[in-house]
Amino acid sequence: MELFSFDARGRHFAIVLDFDLQLERLIVDGTVMSVKPLGATTNIHAGEDEQLGAFQLSFVVGALAAKYQLQYKDSEPVSGEVELTEQVKAMIALSNTEQAASAHKANEASGFVLAGIALKLFKSFKVIKVALVAASVAVYSVMFTVEFAFALVAVLIFHEYGHVRAMKKFGIPTKGFYLIPFFGGIAVGDKARTQWESLYISMMGPVYGLFMTFAFYVAFLVTGSHFCGLVAATSALLNLVNLFPVHPLDGGQVVKALVFSRRNRLAFMALLVLSAICLYAAFHFGLYFLCFFIFIGVADIIGGWSVPISEDMTPLTSYGIWFSLLWYLGVSLAFIVMIMMLVAAQVPGAEIATKILSS
Repeated sequence: MELFSFDARGRHFAIVLDFDLQLERLIVDGTVMSVKPLGATTNIHAGEDEQLGAFQLSFVVGALAAKYQLQYKDSEPVSGEVELTEQVKAMIALSNTEQAASAHKANEASGFVLAGIALKLFKSFKVIKVALVAASVAVYSVMFTVEFAFALVAVLIFHEYGHVRAMKKFGIPTKGFYLIPFFGGIAVGDKARTQWESLYISMMGPVYGLFMTFAFYVAFLVTGSHFCGLVAATSALLNLVNLFPVHPLDGGQVVKALVFSRRNRLAFMALLVLSAICLYAAFHFGLYFLCFFIFIGVADIIGGWSVPISEDMTPLTSYGIWFSLLWYLGVSLAFIVMIMMLVAAQVPGAEIATKILSS
């Protein structure tokens, strides 16, 4: 959320609040120049302008407006006042009401407001998130070990964080993610506006998961730790399962975006043929669990073919369809290769992934 913005010295300055990450950012002409924790006691940002040199921005946020002072090296300071938006005014008024007993002095109003906003959001969302994370760790600790439970939760968090970052990339409002014991996790946000946004958001969870899988695999190669190898295998398996073409899994969202971007019967038949080839390959290699989900996914595609496309969902272009299809298949193949490499390295427990896929 943008707290306030102004133009000075040919530049556009904006103070932006990130409630999910609890950060306050100074953005100049679209580039992040300074980052500090949300609700910090000092309202000062420093940065370096390639053309104008080093600068420092200080500000104070009142009930109706924000006063700022911009100081460049070897030049006179630029001061000004910016009226706040109605949304920011309402949040400040609410914070002032709830925190009146502990209000700071007027010249510290900005730090007080940000702390009040952060506290209110923490009460409404953060407690639930922390409770669900703790519940997930407790459940998986009973099923496995405490160490593996923490690693499994980390895998799920990193995967869901990929979805959240993708939503923020497109400016889609999001409330972050929640872990659900026995079911994994879910990223919560508004509906995507185009098929590309929907596909990109779905793919970024597994992509982040691929980075984490590779990191643990490298750690296994360097240290020889069987635990690192087991976490890599588990991460690869969970993310691969998420790519199965079944709703509401990520793969189901990807395939849906591909199919319903074009109502071309030839493309629809080509996708069915490709699915049949994947089904045969999975059956040939004994990946019967994967065969089941491919079959269900194809049935879901056929059943949804008669459903009209939402008018607010802009379809993918032909280039976008082929690029996205190759991206989807490439990431899926990368996870399969990672699993096979871990099994070949005889990491204890890694064979569980292939047993599950072939069960």
